[in-house]
Parts: sequence; C-alpha cells; structure tokens
Amino acid sequence: MLEFAAPSWFLALPLPWLAWLGAARLRGGTSASSRPAALIHSQAGVLAQLTAQPLSRRAHLPWLWIIGCTLLMTALARPQWVESAPNTYKGRDFLLAIDVSGSMRAQDFIVDNKTLSRLDMLKRVVNQFIAERHGDRIGLVVFADDAYTLAPLTSDMNIVRALLDEVRHGMAGEKTALGTAVALAVKRLQYSDAQGDSTSRALILLTDGSNTAGAISPDAATLLAKQEGVRIYTVGIGSHRRVPFPRGTKETPAITEMPFDEDLLRRMAEQTGGHYYTASNTEEMRRIISDIEQLEKTGIVDDAATLRTEWYWLPLSIGLALLLIYQARRHVEVLP
Repeated sequence: MLEFAAPSWFLALPLPWLAWLGAARLRGGTSASSRPAALIHSQAGVLAQLTAQPLSRRAHLPWLWIIGCTLLMTALARPQWVESAPNTYKGRDFLLAIDVSGSMRAQDFIVDNKTLSRLDMLKRVVNQFIAERHGDRIGLVVFADDAYTLAPLTSDMNIVRALLDEVRHGMAGEKTALGTAVALAVKRLQYSDAQGDSTSRALILLTDGSNTAGAISPDAATLLAKQEGVRIYTVGIGSHRRVPFPRGTKETPAITEMPFDEDLLRRMAEQTGGHYYTASNTEEMRRIISDIEQLEKTGIVDDAATLRTEWYWLPLSIGLALLLIYQARRHVEVLP
C-alpha cells in the first residue's frame, strides 16, 4: 500500500502554477505597454523565420518546469510502500514498576567495591535483564508520590534501556504510592495481546517502602490485578538493618533503619499467583531476576510489524531531470 510520510507538502502543489501565471501576466503587461516602434529591416523575413521555431518551442517549456516542481514536492511528501501483516511469536510481557521515592537513596549495596544507592543498583541489574530479552516486551512505570508510565510495552529494548538510564531519585516525588503504581501497571497490561493464561503477563514491583501515598490502596489494586489475570512479583529492596542515608554533599550520611512492609508485599504476590522476594544484596537481586524470567512464554501478536520502503528517490530523480531539460532548452540559441 502506498503512503506518504509528509503529505502536507501537497498543499504547496498550486505554487508552481501560480508562479508561472504571475510571471506570464507580468511579461504580457510589460510587452504591451513598452512595445518598441517598428523598424524596417532588409532581412525581416529571414529573421521572422529564424525566430519562429524557438518561440514555438518555448510555448511548451512551462510544462517541463511545472511537472518538475510537482515531482519535487511529491518527493518531499516521502512516498513509501508499506507492507504490514500480523506477526505472532513466542514471548512474555513484563511491566517493571520501579520505586524512585526518597528512601531509594539509601546506600546499602556494594558493587565492584563501590557503594551504590538502592536505585543505582536496581538500574544496573534491570538494565542487564532488559538487555537479555529476546522476543519479550518490556514496559516501565516509575512511582513515588504518584505513578507515571515511562515506557509502554515494547519490543524495542534499546528505547527501554535509554529511558531507564534517565530514571533519577525523586523524579516522581518522595513518598511511595504502591497502590497507584500497581493500578497503572495493570491498566497498561490490559492492552497486552498475549495469547494464553496469565503466566505470560507479569508485573514486577520493585520497592523498598510501604504504601504512604496515593488514592488507591494496595489491596484494591491487587484485587484489580487478580481480576485481570496479571501476576505480581514483588521485590523488597534493601534490608532491615541500619544503613547509610545521604544528607548532602558536605554532610556525612546518616545511619538509620529504612524497613519495608514485607507482609504487604508478600500478600500482594500470593493473591495474584506471583512470588515475593527479598533483595538485600546484589547477588540476591540477580537471582530474583533470573527466577522471574523463567515465566512460560506464550503467543504474542504484534500488529505493528511493518516493512516500509522509501520511494522518494523516484519522483526526485525524474523531477530534477525535467528541470535540467527545461533549463537547457531555455538557453538554446538559434544563430543566423
């Protein structure tokens, strides 16, 4: 099927016609008002015969110019031949809900002898998890005071990893709206066209806190997930021991406890057929991701699988050729 990527260029199609008509009227008015006096020449007949042929040629030249300009505008509209067909393949739909609240600044993870915050460690592990996906679709939701969709379900892992790299502390606030995050994630997974049971659609909830914000309670959101057939895999990040928490660039970190609601996270997972994990160190986090990716694959229909072939070069080449011919014929001179 033929489509145009920038069809608004067709609005400019009348311009070559208007330009030529305006120039023709200007030339006609000038010749009528300032026509020179007649001159008697001994070779007037010969001159008339010599000029008759070029004048007849020039009468056809505007068509070359107008058609050439029209083809150039067609090229700017970017004609494309589009072939689309439903593509079914085996895969899974994962939606990752990442906690970016203030408590995720706690520095209780060590990677390569370097202390990292909970969020920075989480981004490293999740980035590796995304990079290893083949045939799956990934979506991202970030939450704190509220929940936001960072990336809808997509098979383009490069885009998801680029968006994950932009995740920052406090980008959605400082509190933790667990229920709102789950409800938004379930809504996104409702649009999944995975064929089969709920084992192919999973919400991975990564948080270090308890519900402290949001208008939707975690229990209500969990019930919604159960009704929609979405399994929730909850991951409690951090530990119950005292951990360093940064207070500023010039102040030493505070040592404090930042526990999370294990009972709530375990209940959310069990009610939806998922599983609850505790990630108190880097190795446990990697093992959790490895377990989650063992979910059964099922058929996924991707209607967006299209093949686009650019055809702008064809009208561009023909248009330029016509304009060159027009320009060459304009400068043809007949000498006696």
